[in-house]
Amino acid sequence: MPNTAVVCQCFSQRRRRCFLHAFPHTIFMESGVNRVNETKFQTVLTIAYWASIGGLLYFLMRYFLAWTLPLFLGLAIAALTRPAALTLTKKTRLGEKSASIISLLLFYLLAAALLGLFLTILLAQLYELLDRLPMLYTQNIAPSLDRLAGWFYGLAGRFDPGAEEGLERFSQAVSDAVRQAAVDGSAHLVTIAAGVAAKLPMLLITAVFSIVVSILTAANYRAVGAAICSLIPKRWQPRVHETQCFLRETIWKLVRAYIILLAITFVELSLGLGLLGFDYVLPVAAVIAMLDILPLVGTGTILIPWGAALIAGGDMPGGIGLLLLFGVIEVLRNILEPRIVGGQIGLHPIVTITSMYAGLKIAGFAGMLAAPVVVMLVRHLSTSEPPSDYVPEHA
Repeated sequence: MPNTAVVCQCFSQRRRRCFLHAFPHTIFMESGVNRVNETKFQTVLTIAYWASIGGLLYFLMRYFLAWTLPLFLGLAIAALTRPAALTLTKKTRLGEKSASIISLLLFYLLAAALLGLFLTILLAQLYELLDRLPMLYTQNIAPSLDRLAGWFYGLAGRFDPGAEEGLERFSQAVSDAVRQAAVDGSAHLVTIAAGVAAKLPMLLITAVFSIVVSILTAANYRAVGAAICSLIPKRWQPRVHETQCFLRETIWKLVRAYIILLAITFVELSLGLGLLGFDYVLPVAAVIAMLDILPLVGTGTILIPWGAALIAGGDMPGGIGLLLLFGVIEVLRNILEPRIVGGQIGLHPIVTITSMYAGLKIAGFAGMLAAPVVVMLVRHLSTSEPPSDYVPEHA
């Protein structure tokens, strides 16, 4: 009979060896489970963080922006003219308040003069275009459609002589639809113009409030800055100041550069369409130039199909001229854009156009313009660090 104590001791040693052998695997399994759980938790936190950011941006653009647009527009204009006011103060003996008001008034006078001149010419030609739209269809569009239909008839007759009857019915249906659209176009555009005119009083009130806010802010810039800073916790003030500098410097330079590019594109289109003998070049050039701002759209969206349609309709010089005009605009834009902008917007075109569409659906045209800026700001805040040597301007 074996000794019971010896048997128990051997059994205990075996259990300890088995436990010590299995202990690293147990720790590894527990550590692996913890790592998996931690990864899942981090994923949930990331999703919740970006969902919160998206919800906050939706609320800001859908409601808060509409409620406080005059206030923030006035503050933004005062902040954008601040460097000019400081420069005027240094180079003259004017006080800071007087220089700020003069800079702001010069900004408004220049903007009003340019906008008034542009709208006067644009609206005059647009009114004439609306008045002559049915006649333009009869004299220009209908003959081009007839020539295009004849070309299709000839092409179809080479392959299937019996297809001419079906093509003729289809062509007649298209011609009737285009004629009706041309006739109804004037009335529809007049309705749109009436709707815009109905919103003019509210736009005027918004503009007046924005101008008043900008003047009061510019005249008391340091006091307004001190009041705003007093509402912000001290630990957030460096970040707010850094964000203000980012918006004032980077965004203003970007907007100014694209305004210059827009003006250059408008002048190129106006001169090109005028030399080619087209009518109503200013409204057409304005619409095409505005499309050139949108990512993945550009002037080719209008000029290439327009030129191809003219060539197919028999107007070879006009069609080739439009295609050459598109080529000249693209070459000049590729040369000038890097020098004027000094770099791209920094967002992928898909992100840009998606944010613009979301902004348009949420807050209208203003939201479409503000959405890419908001996306750039969110990315900037998530990748930059606030300055450590921040000193408030009002200090």
